[in-house]
Amino acid sequence: MVAKTVIVTLSGTHGTGKSTNAGRCYYLLNSSGHRFSYLRHQDILDPFGFIVRRAARVLRILPNDLDRTKPVRVLWALYIIFVYCPILVGGIKIRTLLGYSTVCDRYIYDTLVGFRDNGVHVPLENLVVQLVPKADVSFLLDAPEDRILANRPEHSEGFIRKEKWLYNDIAEQFHLTRITTTDPPRIVWEKMLHEIDKVLNGRQAHQQGMGRQK
Repeated sequence: MVAKTVIVTLSGTHGTGKSTNAGRCYYLLNSSGHRFSYLRHQDILDPFGFIVRRAARVLRILPNDLDRTKPVRVLWALYIIFVYCPILVGGIKIRTLLGYSTVCDRYIYDTLVGFRDNGVHVPLENLVVQLVPKADVSFLLDAPEDRILANRPEHSEGFIRKEKWLYNDIAEQFHLTRITTTDPPRIVWEKMLHEIDKVLNGRQAHQQGMGRQK
């Protein structure tokens, strides 16, 4: 029987607990007998982002302003197509072949928000969205502005408010499941597990049906 594999992603504004809940989700799913791997999506983007930030410091301009220039946009497009997509797609495919599902701390949705927050779109956005594997369960973690600001005092109210608006737009576009992290951890986990179980059980039923047809 083919192993059941799914992709679970956690997205959301800074300070809503993405990494904390992604790690907990990974641990609890494996403790429940599932085979899940962990993928920190930001690690794939950070190398080139670091170069842009260093170049901006040398040039004494804001990184966001440098990101908007045509040469950097072209370089971002090359990096996303020839580095980001192959690593992301290949990494998930290898995990799937080994029978592992994947929990992603952030995903393409966060990348879209990150670029839009800078006033631009991901280079070749429509192509990139089609190239990356479609997530089976995608959570949008949310929390009130005052709690986010308490967790991330380095951000302004305007920054958080804009991010929340952008994430709401992405949630509508890609049908992300909203989870409020102000609920007790047990409640947050139960809501997430319910959605993940629905997909796992649905996948299992489909595979059993295919097996009977053979």
